[in-house]
Amino acid sequence: MTYSFTLTREQMVEKILGKLGVLDPNETVQASDHEVVTDAIDMRLKELHALGVLWWQVSGAATTVALTGGSVTATISAADYLFPVSMMFVNGTDQEPVEIIGHREYQAIPDKARQGQPEQVFISGATCYFYPVPQASGSVRLTYQAIADDSATATALDMPVGMMRPFVDLVAGDLIEEYQVPEPKASRLVAKQDGAAKSIRALNTQRVDSTTVTTEYF
Repeated sequence: MTYSFTLTREQMVEKILGKLGVLDPNETVQASDHEVVTDAIDMRLKELHALGVLWWQVSGAATTVALTGGSVTATISAADYLFPVSMMFVNGTDQEPVEIIGHREYQAIPDKARQGQPEQVFISGATCYFYPVPQASGSVRLTYQAIADDSATATALDMPVGMMRPFVDLVAGDLIEEYQVPEPKASRLVAKQDGAAKSIRALNTQRVDSTTVTTEYF
């Protein structure tokens, strides 16, 4: 018995082209087609991940953000940073939580210049706005969701195995115009795209015990 089934990027490309009717089972993928499909794969990977479909392989990355005493802002320097998960203020050997708040909550703070130990942070892009303003130089530990990896030759895509089948349908639908897929096949691929997006959302639902989990399709 084995649990290691997966598909490489090249195998995914073949399946997508097969869905589009561009590639017969015994044909070899042309270089131009390979480039088109891998671009479509990477664009979908990045979009889905940014929308909140989390690839667990890149969850929980961590970085240290340096604080300057008297400075409201600090910069997240991690090149693969996508969005924050949690933040801790480093206080000697201890770590104390810093609440991540939204833009409206930050703007509602009446005295943004007050100094002290940071308790809240508003993060816009790679810039952190702390409240209170750090009264001394130090650091915080940021746990963040990293950007999904680009696809690579002879390597499985950065996604859970269960999402591979609907992902093929999703990318095939993206390439209907590129390959001028005729009707009624084009309509069938579009219909499958909608179901594939819902399946990926459902497959991404966290399971925490053995009871039935109800997933919402949205």
